[in-house]
Amino acid sequence: MGMLKTICYTSDANKALQLLEFEALFNQTQLKNDSHNITGFLVKRDDVFFQVLEGNPIIIDTVYEDIKKDYRHTNITEFLNTSIPRLSFKTFDIGYSVIKNLDTLYSLQQFVANLNQQKHENSPLFLEIIEGLLSDH
Repeated sequence: MGMLKTICYTSDANKALQLLEFEALFNQTQLKNDSHNITGFLVKRDDVFFQVLEGNPIIIDTVYEDIKKDYRHTNITEFLNTSIPRLSFKTFDIGYSVIKNLDTLYSLQQFVANLNQQKHENSPLFLEIIEGLLSDH
């Protein structure tokens, strides 16, 4: 499989967007990442996005450059942009998932907690961000 890379960031959703525009974004993200064999997830919780992308470094970098230019969000905070020895989210919900509801976010939390027990790299960071999203309520 060769080298792998992950990028993890949070950002603020553009408050001017309508629900349908977010649905379009979720569908585009799902299709694009599936077609590029990218694993990971996108969470939207209120006005915050949290995304993890994993896969081929060249593809990940290209996709991330597009993400940074996207008008649908601002204030990107990058947590990870690094090589990884293995994919963390290949087995979560068939590769790449868009997380739109609380139940799925709790499933993700469980999944990451399991990764953490297996001493998976970066899982403590993912857990911290997810728990932050859950506790803002």
